[in-house]
Amino acid sequence: MKLLDRLFGRKAAQLTYDQVADLIDGANGGAVAGVYVNDKTALQVSAVLACVKAIADGVATPALHVYREKPDGTRERATNIPEYRLLARRPNEWQTSFEWRRQMTVHAALTGDALSIKSKLGNGRVSELLPVMPGRWDVRRVSRYDVRYRCWDDFGLIGEFGPDEVFHLPNLQWDWLRGMNAVFLARQSIGLAIATERSMEALHENGVRPTGVYSVEGTLSGEQHQRLTAMLKKMAQTEKSAPMVMDRGAKWQQLSQTSADAQHNETRRTQVEEICRAFGVFPIIVGHSDKAATFASSEAFFAAHVKHTLAPWHRAWTQRIDEMLLDGSGPLFAEFDTRYLMAGSMKDRAVWARTMAEMGIYTRNEIRDEEGKDPLPGLDEPLTPLNMGGGQASPTKDPADADPTDPAA
Repeated sequence: MKLLDRLFGRKAAQLTYDQVADLIDGANGGAVAGVYVNDKTALQVSAVLACVKAIADGVATPALHVYREKPDGTRERATNIPEYRLLARRPNEWQTSFEWRRQMTVHAALTGDALSIKSKLGNGRVSELLPVMPGRWDVRRVSRYDVRYRCWDDFGLIGEFGPDEVFHLPNLQWDWLRGMNAVFLARQSIGLAIATERSMEALHENGVRPTGVYSVEGTLSGEQHQRLTAMLKKMAQTEKSAPMVMDRGAKWQQLSQTSADAQHNETRRTQVEEICRAFGVFPIIVGHSDKAATFASSEAFFAAHVKHTLAPWHRAWTQRIDEMLLDGSGPLFAEFDTRYLMAGSMKDRAVWARTMAEMGIYTRNEIRDEEGKDPLPGLDEPLTPLNMGGGQASPTKDPADADPTDPAA
């Protein structure tokens, strides 16, 4: 390790064999189209940043509650346990629940894994969850079914921890040890997107194509050419957009967009779609849609985003919390409050509330709870639908059979 120590400093001892192998293979191991793709360079692509933000915000924004199942099958919020405040309010001294969940989801969505160290009290209850940066931890097997997590920071090795001493959130998995790195798997699409942006940046930076050609009859001297060029540059919007000066009767030609420019724009659109596909996010969610998109179609796409993109992340989070922070198979369980994500317009919600109340499916206080309102007295019983209130309706009498002496006839 002495050679590695000289090459990589003190942190060489903290590298895994796989990480050392990647470094020895060379910097081009992650290069695509001449661009090195890693977690940080990937976030410079707006489509990657937007996809990761859409997933992370979708996990961090809904309220996270811990419930206790009661013997009668109903549930109540378990606000009297330390884990409730830990998950719903403040997981550590410097982060809120929103910030911690968003950071952890960003790590998992990009690198395949997110890790926090459990800080425990003397009674064994978790008091803090301390996130570890990607690349600052590894996991290794010490036996067939046992693992150890090794974590470090800028000050050195933090320590080695067992599975019950960390909170590990994996993304899509190939094996049970770690999640798969989305940036590495989608490096071709991300690298091409970076290369495309850089090529366009270089084109504008260098100004390789003038706006047109200005020609004169005869031959210009060096001084005349300089004077005419300076005059045209002064008249142009920018120096790099000034027309080209040519003599000997050459004629003016306006330079328009080439097929290469059109192909560049098409490549950008394609790469946005490819990156969205890799992260499982609908392109319209990151602001990429065709001109035919309507509000109704956008609303349908958002509902699909909640169902197909966010729901798997919510399930991964709650099951990990149940098993690694709560009592596993006991009465405690975590749940995201995703009602606001599926809430429609005020008109749609009013129609839904009236229908549910009149049909007796929801009590009026349950509907108030759905809207985030406190219960009111007398609204805990379901209404009975009018067509179900008095059994069978009385048969209708024929007017000809009415008793003429009956005053009601």
